[in-house]
Amino acid sequence: MSLAAGQSRGKAAHMPVAKRKTEGVRWISRKEMDSIVAKRARAVLNVSTATFLRNRNAGKYKKMDADDCPGIMELAIIAPSPKASARGRKDS
Repeated sequence: MSLAAGQSRGKAAHMPVAKRKTEGVRWISRKEMDSIVAKRARAVLNVSTATFLRNRNAGKYKKMDADDCPGIMELAIIAPSPKASARGRKDS
């Protein structure tokens, strides 16, 4: 394979990648997170957070997947873990 005029095979041949400045992380409060979970539970399953957590802890959603219920995976990720739900959480 031949190279066109002005091309080389070294690192200089690669296009530079534009770097975006990372602004950092904005930590959210427990209250904000609870609100996000509540809105998502209502939008995805049309249930309250308490009902979602009860049903999840009872195994009602174990066999449900994203094809059956779009948004369930995101809700499962952002909801408090079953261990945290069972033992209660300290507000920080």
